[in-house]
Amino acid sequence: MDLENLPPFLRTLLVMDGTVTKALESWFWEPVNVIPLINDKDEQEAQLLKREVLLQGEHSSTIFACARSTVSLENLPIDISRALVSGKIGIGELLREKGLETYRELFDINYLKDLPAGDSLLIKMMVDANSSSIVSRSYKIWLNKKAAITVTEFFPIDNFVN
Repeated sequence: MDLENLPPFLRTLLVMDGTVTKALESWFWEPVNVIPLINDKDEQEAQLLKREVLLQGEHSSTIFACARSTVSLENLPIDISRALVSGKIGIGELLREKGLETYRELFDINYLKDLPAGDSLLIKMMVDANSSSIVSRSYKIWLNKKAAITVTEFFPIDNFVN
């Protein structure tokens, strides 16, 4: 993928080590709500939480991103695990609010040419964003030298073109 041709702010989001929600709020100058779509413990693995969320502008209703994450509840402090299971706050916001020292290991950046068939999250985002293309980034959040959370964030490119 040729990152050079992406809008500059989107390039920044793809490689940053910080809270995407706060960066979006600053850039678009509006609060961004984390809208939970799925927040379920894995049926096979009780200590895994599967999450899907939309990051949506509070005033514009613009969907700036969506994210999928797998949370290893056993590798997080109990108060963080409980807050994530309740689904009331975004992961980055929660970690920032609690002041935890984490490391984000970026391991993948992709341009999605075709959507996986039946991927309702990405189809919803593309329709709502009126976008024809998506880039994604995947990373692990490490806490106390343990991989605690794996996140893939998806960004509709058209929302970032001036």
